[in-house]
Amino acid sequence: MAGCLALSSALTACTPGSTPRQQPAGSPAASASPSSTPSAPSAPASEQTDDVFDGAVIGIDPGHNGGNAGAPEVINEPVWNGRSQSPCNTTGTATNDGYPETDFTWAVATKLAADLREAGAKVVMTRDSNDGVGPCIDKRAKTINDAKADVAIDIHADGAAESERGFSLLIPVPSGTNDEVVQPSRRYARMLRTEMEKTGMPLASYLGEGGFVERDDLAGLNLTTVPQVLLETGNMRNAEDARLLKSDEFQKRTAAAIERAMAAYLRSR
Repeated sequence: MAGCLALSSALTACTPGSTPRQQPAGSPAASASPSSTPSAPSAPASEQTDDVFDGAVIGIDPGHNGGNAGAPEVINEPVWNGRSQSPCNTTGTATNDGYPETDFTWAVATKLAADLREAGAKVVMTRDSNDGVGPCIDKRAKTINDAKADVAIDIHADGAAESERGFSLLIPVPSGTNDEVVQPSRRYARMLRTEMEKTGMPLASYLGEGGFVERDDLAGLNLTTVPQVLLETGNMRNAEDARLLKSDEFQKRTAAAIERAMAAYLRSR
């Protein structure tokens, strides 16, 4: 999210407070060292999830929104992020040739939602189109919390230096509101890292430790009352990552990886 499109001096990141990046105080317990070479894409999620999603409620938050850039007066308004004030929302970043993060997050989210519904889940989305404004970050958290989601995902892509590559997982630290789901969220994050390593996107070495980044400034993580992780799927400013992020096939693989991780988490409870 660093290097995201900005509308004002108060709006400089895809997710409020995402720059500068913070090194985590520690990564999730018992996490294994990531493989340096992504494995071949695994079988479709539908072949591996059996009936684990029957009756499950899944929250999906596609980062940003396509109309945010045209409404600075709305998205620059401060809201409570669980610890302090942050802008209501942000514009997101884009690839160097102009493919916006909003399009990527919406594409993956809608593919994931369709797969989950086919598998029997009830899906709750924080936005229902890619041409609107907002919702604000606090409202997104409330939408997923009010639905009592069993597990949730916040989908993003980063906007870092062009030389940097890979995906990372932003994980919560206790805020008072999220305390009961911090450890379940980290356990889920380890499962998601395992599945994302099968997509062809490498693990980021420029963020956090072992792909995990502890964040205490993001509303989605501070305010959540359900297990939730923010996925930075790749760096849109890097040419190799951008090629993947724009690919329909990679978007499908990412949706399938998230679904498999969610299934693994639900089975593990």
